[in-house]
Amino acid sequence: MKTLKHPYLQVEHRNDCSFGGNQGWLPYKFLKKSACGVIGAADVILHLKGKCQVTKAEYIDFAKMLWKYYLPVIPGFGMNSVMLIIGMNRYFKKEKLSYRATWNIRRKNICSHIDDMLTRDIPVIFSVGPNLPKFWGKQAVNLYKKNAQGNYVPASKARAHYMIITGRDGKWLQISSWGKEYYLDFEEYLEYIRKYSSFIVSNIVCIKELKKIK
Repeated sequence: MKTLKHPYLQVEHRNDCSFGGNQGWLPYKFLKKSACGVIGAADVILHLKGKCQVTKAEYIDFAKMLWKYYLPVIPGFGMNSVMLIIGMNRYFKKEKLSYRATWNIRRKNICSHIDDMLTRDIPVIFSVGPNLPKFWGKQAVNLYKKNAQGNYVPASKARAHYMIITGRDGKWLQISSWGKEYYLDFEEYLEYIRKYSSFIVSNIVCIKELKKIK
């Protein structure tokens, strides 16, 4: 199984710890509904900065800062991939972090990019884009939980949503969404994109380290 080298971000919440951030913690109804891109960026940036565990208050303050200064959220729409990439790269530059984010659009490169980033200890932001061209459509991708017997059981669904990949075991992607650990069937994800969405909006954020000039 491909995994991150360091534990994925945990947020202390109600005498327990979440598996990554949760947009439901943010203020304002439109952020709770549409700020998944902000949460994806917050999780990844904190991981790149070496944070394995933070308090809920610390996490909310950081996510709100990203939203206010780098990652604007359009009420009822959210954030497209261009806005996400530009905002993350502005933050990397401002904080002198040697990374560069780009948006992948090729199907054949997705799996190799995921493995490469996990090997380099970088969580992978990805999107289950909206239905296209019928953006009002209700088709979605299954999210699974693993039961005590090791079987994958449908637990939720997602569309028009950013999440984070933290590991891969064959076709199964370990992911973080709404502060919880889920699993996604990569083959089902590709089928969703082919039938109901597009690789332009359903894809991954590729992050690479920049070479430092000596």
